[in-house]
Amino acid sequence: MVGFGIDFGTTNSVAAAFNGEELTSFVDKEGLPHPSIVWYRGDSQPIVGRNAKDQIKDFQNTPGNKIIRSIKSQIQQEEEFEIFGKSKYTWQVASEIFRFLKEDVKTRYANFPAIEEAVVTVPLYFNGRQRRAIRKAAEMAGVTIKTFIHEPFAAVVGYLLADSEQWENLKQRRENILVFDWGGGTLDITLVKLDSGCLYEVSTAGANGKSGDYLDEVLMNYVIDTFQREKSISSEGFRIEPGIESLLLHEVEFSKIDLSIKHNSSIELFDFYSDNERSYNLFQDINRSQFECLIQLQIQDAMALVDKILHDTRLQPSQINQVLLIGGTSRIPLLINEMHKTFGLTKVIELPNADTVIAEGAAIISYYDWQPYLVQPIDVQLADQNHYTVFESGTILKPDTAKKEVAFFCTDNREGEGRLIITTNLDNREHQVKEIINVPISKVLQNIYKERIIADFRIDRDVILRVSAKGSVKDKPVYTDIHDLCYGLRFA
Repeated sequence: MVGFGIDFGTTNSVAAAFNGEELTSFVDKEGLPHPSIVWYRGDSQPIVGRNAKDQIKDFQNTPGNKIIRSIKSQIQQEEEFEIFGKSKYTWQVASEIFRFLKEDVKTRYANFPAIEEAVVTVPLYFNGRQRRAIRKAAEMAGVTIKTFIHEPFAAVVGYLLADSEQWENLKQRRENILVFDWGGGTLDITLVKLDSGCLYEVSTAGANGKSGDYLDEVLMNYVIDTFQREKSISSEGFRIEPGIESLLLHEVEFSKIDLSIKHNSSIELFDFYSDNERSYNLFQDINRSQFECLIQLQIQDAMALVDKILHDTRLQPSQINQVLLIGGTSRIPLLINEMHKTFGLTKVIELPNADTVIAEGAAIISYYDWQPYLVQPIDVQLADQNHYTVFESGTILKPDTAKKEVAFFCTDNREGEGRLIITTNLDNREHQVKEIINVPISKVLQNIYKERIIADFRIDRDVILRVSAKGSVKDKPVYTDIHDLCYGLRFA
């Protein structure tokens, strides 16, 4: 028996397998995860991964070629790409990456079975629409998603449970582990508690749109501004061809990566800009201190989210036992230095398998068929400020185990609207409001206790809490999805 995990990432994607004894990550021939890049070439089969990335410079502007990158960050949008006269939705483009990962295992690792099903990881704040799009992409490639797991949480599983011989030791440990996962598309920070054979999320924070791709754009804009200034080119009417801009973004990404290990990098692009029949080449040196000045505000914002996690959990930095740095953007030296200032040198861990540990954690979960359980109970706030618990802490997050219909009496129907206030709490602290649903009700009933709100709560297969509610005399319900649930796993 083999369990498979897939980390479908904005910048890179990778699959991993676990057979109960050994973890295998299906990386490329250079030992790196596969770039999440799809290269369409006329009527030919698309090329995905390293081969596609290596051809960007030569084929980005060549007719009959279309190269798409960072599709994960666009997957929520139901927009269509025009590809040689045919339309493809974002999830259809994403399916090429899942298909590639599946075929790569089949052709290069003959001793492994085909990937028919897998646990797939998602960012903390991927909503139901985004998860459903990923499920469609995987299913189009012939991969059934067993369940979704948050990426930082999967990383902790891969870090702690890769060696089953250490499990007995882990069952006795109690630790607070902060996972800082800063990739190409999202920044996810999670505080995970290890407690007597259980791993569970205590608090989460994150930011979309301010990750590796965003830093690439910041650096690219700096390069363009410097180019204009040095060449005395006015901003009025200045325009870079889309193909050239894509090439520049490609080069900027390499420079950003270089500056994590070197103090200097350079960018070269021939025929970068044309004006009045004059062509300009781009040659620009960038040093680390320049880059750090450009991204200093983003680093401060990221550290502010770390402070928020500590504040929300009422923990001091000294009470954090380990800090795991995951994702390519977390390798930036300025960030690492800030982490060292906050937590000390010994607690901050730069994992040697940071590129694959998320997929490896998902593979472990898949092998043991572990089901995530609810850490924080789901409650409804009542009119007297007490709370009714819909789902207890420990509820297995599966459609057949987490579903309930509840009727609530309305105490005041005069405004023709009832408020269903959904809350959660941890360790008997104050309740936090997760969602407020305004439900249309009758305001003509004389007996206030005759009007009720009928609410249906259920966890769907994408680990989303879906709530529908309607008044007893109204036919049309209102809906909401709650996706930022904290969950845990028991491995003892």
